Amino acid sequence: MKRTTKWVGLAATAALAACALPADVSDVQTILGSRATSGTPFTQALFQEYQAYTKQQVQTEVEWVDASETARKGLRAGSGEAVLPDELSQRLLPASSIPELTSARERLMGYFANGATERVPAAAAKAQVAFDCWLEQAAEGMPTSACRTTFLAHEPILKKPNPVTEMAVDVRRRFVVNFSVGSTKLSTPSLATLKEAAAAQGQVQAPIVSVAGFTDTLGTPDANLRLAHDRADVVAAELARMGVNPAIIAEDALGETHLAVSTGDNVGEARNRRVEVTLAGATTWAHGGYGGYGGYAYGGSSHDGYGWGGFYGANAYAVFFNSGSSQLTPEAIERLKLVVAAQKNLQPKSVRVVGFTDRTGSVATNARLSRERAQAVAAEITRLGGAATAVDAHPGEAWGARHDGRGRRVEILFDY
Repeated sequence: MKRTTKWVGLAATAALAACALPADVSDVQTILGSRATSGTPFTQALFQEYQAYTKQQVQTEVEWVDASETARKGLRAGSGEAVLPDELSQRLLPASSIPELTSARERLMGYFANGATERVPAAAAKAQVAFDCWLEQAAEGMPTSACRTTFLAHEPILKKPNPVTEMAVDVRRRFVVNFSVGSTKLSTPSLATLKEAAAAQGQVQAPIVSVAGFTDTLGTPDANLRLAHDRADVVAAELARMGVNPAIIAEDALGETHLAVSTGDNVGEARNRRVEVTLAGATTWAHGGYGGYGGYAYGGSSHDGYGWGGFYGANAYAVFFNSGSSQLTPEAIERLKLVVAAQKNLQPKSVRVVGFTDRTGSVATNARLSRERAQAVAAEITRLGGAATAVDAHPGEAWGARHDGRGRRVEILFDY
């Protein structure tokens, strides 16, 4: 009861100052003490966003008339109604702001029509309320408002993912090239196969391209492991020359283990002298080794509680680097834009940025490189409007071969 009296007192004072009607005050009081009782995940999220914005308007901005309008929209959303974003005609806007706001609202309605309210209801609700706030602030002479920044930051999340076409589903994802005895030279048929692999990768855009080298059982296990590694190196280099991003190529060398054709020792078998190229995805690559021989599935949980790949879920993300480099690729920067938008939407308590390397190079070099990568990512996150709470480095923690591309990464971890 004490809390109600406090709000009534504050409301009465503010109402006199802002000419708010008793009904306005009542709507504000109602939403601040209510919960969404029905509706979809989107309308419930929309209620929460309008409720938070109402509270900001009365406590920080002391704008009771605007707060009452916000409260009424929130109460409608709380009852299950899909309230639309405000129309530009509801505000007296500077002419200079109208084109951008018109375009923004059209894009927002387009995202909603393409299913954003079902795919990402929390982000969709955040973007809608940010747009309404942007509209209000533009009418008050603030063209570069914080609400505009929030809307633009969440916009990438609303975009509909590119549909996987039937052709893309059927695209070949596994390719095998064979070698002569003791050789690492690529034959003409092998080059043609790798050209097919590079073209397929250009179509499906797999997050990891696995390159695994093998031998037959001629020679010693140690010599065969070195030969398998050299073969994988040759194939990886050729794929990179053909346009595959080297930062996503993950090499393994398995020597005479996992034979394609079972033989005894010291047996030459052409089908075992091979490199397998796999365009990996959610079900085609396993953490901790080649193919499906154990470890954690791509995108699942790892040894420290996180999945692996570009997007681990709601709590963690990663970007990959070229060998020996700490320079962010254009793909990494685009991914970090989504990370920042997710940070603003999910509001984790802390954001940890952790740099890694593969196992090539000296201990000192890898320690420096892993930290430089983490610092580069943290700086880009800050530049994009996000925040990195802590920066750490774990050099030399690779999963497979020494040159494994999955080791050349920075992880961005959200803690709640």
